[in-house]
Amino acid sequence: MIRFMIKVLFLLAAGMSLYKYRYRLMNMMLGVPALRRFAVGSAMSFPGVRSKVMDDIFE
Repeated sequence: MIRFMIKVLFLLAAGMSLYKYRYRLMNMMLGVPALRRFAVGSAMSFPGVRSKVMDDIFE
């Protein structure tokens, strides 16, 4: 039971840290060209995102 509680507390703390520093982490990850290319490619695979971006580009 104690091990389970420790795991839950650790996951909770990790989740809170990720949420608190989410923009800093995102900027750090998008600073790497390969990760940025993957993120943009993944986002463009969603039809709603793709049409919104294309409409904004060719407005």
